[in-house]
Amino acid sequence: MLPILFIALLIDLVLGEPPIYIHPVVLTGKISEELIKPFAGYLYGLFLWIISVIPVQLLFLSPLLIPSYGVFIILKIILLSFILKTTFSIKMLYSIVNKSKLLDNKSRSLVQQIVRRDLSKADKGHIASAAIESLFESLVDGITSPLFWFLLLGLFGALLQRLANTMDSMVGYKTKELYREGYFSAKVDTILNYLPARLTALFMLISGFFLHFDVKKGINALKESKIESPNAKYPISIAAGILGIKLEKIGYYSVGEGNLPDCKDIENSLKLFKMTLSLYIIFISIIYYSLYGLAFLSYPYGIIKFI
Repeated sequence: MLPILFIALLIDLVLGEPPIYIHPVVLTGKISEELIKPFAGYLYGLFLWIISVIPVQLLFLSPLLIPSYGVFIILKIILLSFILKTTFSIKMLYSIVNKSKLLDNKSRSLVQQIVRRDLSKADKGHIASAAIESLFESLVDGITSPLFWFLLLGLFGALLQRLANTMDSMVGYKTKELYREGYFSAKVDTILNYLPARLTALFMLISGFFLHFDVKKGINALKESKIESPNAKYPISIAAGILGIKLEKIGYYSVGEGNLPDCKDIENSLKLFKMTLSLYIIFISIIYYSLYGLAFLSYPYGIIKFI
């Protein structure tokens, strides 16, 4: 399993995102987009999730059927590594936030790529806030959570989390039109990200300690947070406290003390992001290797397979 993880990380950091026409997230999004029916009920929401996720899941898990001997094992590892890479995106997320740190004319459109809110009239502070919020919320949704489920359930778990998160993005909004239809998608996403969000928050605090940030403020910001999302509140609130800034989504929440972030705060957030992710990947590698050693390094099925 570890070779598959490390090759996938290398693909991401060197090559970036694959073409959209072979991306499982894009495929699931297109299927659901065609089938969304505003004001549909709970049962239709369940049907929508199943028809949008399961076929894509089966399609991209098919390389698991390739024999694990001879030259086939090399082909199998390469294909599975590529598919695992589609479940997370480090380079693209980091690049967008890094390029936006100057808070110049391009920053608004760059950050708009990774947030749902309208930034057309946002000032520099709220653009920077949106960038940092998305950086750490996406750290969970788009990186640490799929890697967590890869550790437990292998490629099946990583794909399940990522496609479930896609469905939440498509229909999980709490609007009158989509509330019932998106209820199932939102709940599945919340469940799958519950443990990864809290584990990531722990590694953020550890990273903050190593980087000499104010860890105590991070804990206090989390305790006082009024962010509604039970998962997003962890990385966003801790980031605000550790960095000593206020992160604000106007009309929804304001967390942390101090001023809205500036260029320097975005730089510090990227340092925290890199340290957190590095420690997290080391943690996953140690856990898997300590349990199963070299004998299981090439198996993409996760810990649960062997319990």
